[in-house]
Amino acid sequence: MTRESITIASGCLLALAAYHYHKKKLNEAVEKILILRDAERKGRIKAEIQLRSAIKNQEEQRVAASSAFYEQSDENQNPLLLRCIGSVVSPFTKRMGTPRQGALAPHARAFIELNSSVAPMETLDGIEKYSHAWILFTFHANTDVHALSVKTKVKPPRGGGIKVGSMATRSPHRPNNIGLSLVQITGIDHKKKRLHIAALDLVNGTPVYDIKPVVPWDVPGKFDGKELSVPAWVSNDDELKEVTFTDEAESQLEILLKRKKLFPLYSLNDLSDAKKAVQEVLAQDPRGQNNRGKLGNKDPYKITFCKVQISFVVGEDGVANVVNVSKLDLDDATFVDGIPLSKEGTMAS
Repeated sequence: MTRESITIASGCLLALAAYHYHKKKLNEAVEKILILRDAERKGRIKAEIQLRSAIKNQEEQRVAASSAFYEQSDENQNPLLLRCIGSVVSPFTKRMGTPRQGALAPHARAFIELNSSVAPMETLDGIEKYSHAWILFTFHANTDVHALSVKTKVKPPRGGGIKVGSMATRSPHRPNNIGLSLVQITGIDHKKKRLHIAALDLVNGTPVYDIKPVVPWDVPGKFDGKELSVPAWVSNDDELKEVTFTDEAESQLEILLKRKKLFPLYSLNDLSDAKKAVQEVLAQDPRGQNNRGKLGNKDPYKITFCKVQISFVVGEDGVANVVNVSKLDLDDATFVDGIPLSKEGTMAS
């Protein structure tokens, strides 16, 4: 064995030893957080975010060790290390209330703030001539414990309890934590390094890895002469009949727009669009799987939208009624990956 081979082998062993040491320590930390998560219901959100941070650190250690190994190995293992080109500023500050597909909420606005050191604005020259784009991103808000292993089957939210393979769904729980979303392009702000988009299903803070313009043959009506087909559960029409606002709730929304609680995505002149965006989100019935489809609830359900909290009830007639729009105090909130741990909303006045 040559001296060079010995050096490479030693480097690989050191990298792997460091990886296993950090993996053991991080696994211990994750184990403690999992126990906390199960034991304390009231601390669930905080524990989940701590869990996500621990998993993220674990993944960073794994990538660092893998990178060191591959750099010193002749074997072609096809690693792919992605660089984040920007992040999403979205009205969906939490997963609950984020549309399952962006096209279902065409009045929802957002923008992608580019990291100019990785993707200068010149990389977007000409993209404004396209109407839509594909966004390649990571499911950064995923706190499911199965992120530590491969989750082979999932229950689609609208599948009626059936289980299918994770890759037969759009679930965030997949071998690689990668998502693909179709969005509408609405403009470019070269000065602020932003690509403005609409009709999205991306949580605030979502890391973006690539942007590709949509061309006509991406979404044809037919494939090789055959009509597009999907499973029956995908086509389930379970939208709520209608979404209305009480006079008080609409007034509260207008007040909060004036106070810039929906800024920079919506301003006071955008009351109609902001209201329509909320209606489009609620029409998809964002309640939890156990409550989705049920009619006649007395206690309001709540979702977040920008820096406000939307409270709504669903009547026996299938109509969702927004009964309160309140501000969220995020000034002292702890943000993890763009998602806040916040206090309960307070009444707009």
